[in-house]
Formats: sequence, C-alpha cells, structure tokens
Amino acid sequence: EVFGRCILETGFFHADPHPGNIFVLDDGTVGLIDFGQVKQISGRSRETLAKVMIALDSRESDDNPADLKKIGDLALELGVELNEDAQDEAAAAVGMWLFDGSVENLPGGYDKGELSPNSPVKELKSFPQDLVLVGRSSILIKGLSNRLNIPWSLAKEWAPIARKVLDQKYNQTPKAASVGENRIRFRDVIGTFKQWGKGKTTSVVKNLPAPIRTRVLALLIRAQERRERKAMEQGPPQ
Repeated sequence: EVFGRCILETGFFHADPHPGNIFVLDDGTVGLIDFGQVKQISGRSRETLAKVMIALDSRESDDNPADLKKIGDLALELGVELNEDAQDEAAAAVGMWLFDGSVENLPGGYDKGELSPNSPVKELKSFPQDLVLVGRSSILIKGLSNRLNIPWSLAKEWAPIARKVLDQKYNQTPKAASVGENRIRFRDVIGTFKQWGKGKTTSVVKNLPAPIRTRVLALLIRAQERRERKAMEQGPPQ
C-alpha cells in the first residue's frame, strides 16, 4: 500500500525496496531506509498506471479476450514496445507479469519466470525509461512476497488507490475547479516582469526551476496587488 500510494498518488517513490531496506518495527509498522534511489514520474504515467491496475483487478478471467485487449492497450499506452513477431497476448502478459504475482498461467502460454526463454520479457523491444524503476520496484516487491510464499497481486492491492486517484482527477468539485481559475495568467506574469524587470531580477527569476519560478512570480504578483490596493486606499496625492 505504501508503494502504491507513493507511485500513484504523488509519483515520487522509494525505488529500491529490496528486503534489506524494509523493516517491520516492534509496533508492526513498516519502516523504510536508504533513500539513495528515488524516482519522480509524470502525471500522465501515473494516470495510465492507475488504469492498468483497475483493468487487471476488474478482469473477468486471465484469458478473456476483451480484458486482454484492454490491458494490452494500456500497456502500449505506457510506452511499452514489443517485437514485431510478438503474440497478440504479449502486452497483456507483460502487464500481468509485472503487477499481478497471483497469476498462475500467463496468457499466450508465456512463463512467469523472467529468466525463462518463454518469458513475456523476451517480447519487449523497449521499455519506457520513465517507468524502469517502477518496473524494478514491482519486481522486487513481487520477489519478496514469493520468498515469503505469499501469492500477492500488486494490482489487487493498488486498485483502490488507483480508483481514488482517477476519481479525484475526473470528478473535481466546484472548489477544485475554482482553483484553476485563480492560476497565474500569462499576461499577469508579463506585467509583473515589466514592473519588476530590472535586468538582474528578471534574469534570476527566469533561470529558476519551473515550480520555484511559479511560486516567486505568485509572490511578486501578490506584492504588486497589495501596493495597488494601498495606493487606492490612500487616494490621489494632494
């Protein structure tokens, strides 16, 4: 659940969940150490991953053609590329292999073992760079559950989180919609730069990382609005 929430809700996650980095504390809570390898993935990737989890969790069976097509299409949407001679079920088999360790028989007759010559991994031509560490984390978690002899499905555990993430995205409240209306407008930014744009300040702000730049501009705009309100309250000079 911890990794599902990190990956699907925030996109920022611990990317090295091997057994040495996971501790079960005396009170039963889970502790993570060694954050030397972390990853941030895009909102689009998180959204598609959430859809993959839901499709895997809600499938009727492991060989239902409609389910396999939906799972396979989502895998391809993530950026997975297959060999030209791959079976039709290959994309769905890759998705099941990565995110559902409870599957006994993969579609297309593929083997579950990644080192098997008949593994669906052999059908991969390329895997999206942005999701390499997501795949690695899922394999490590799956390996840990196998070591404990627990048939465990990431998709089943993460599907409730995925549904919540998509519900929040597509069913925004009026309050959430109003937030978008209050975003900084481009013309406000230009106006601020004109008023505050003495060479060095403009150059420094422009070179800041995008998230920080946005916050700085917001502060500048608010400061300018306060000045304008103060000027209006004081009235014209006598």
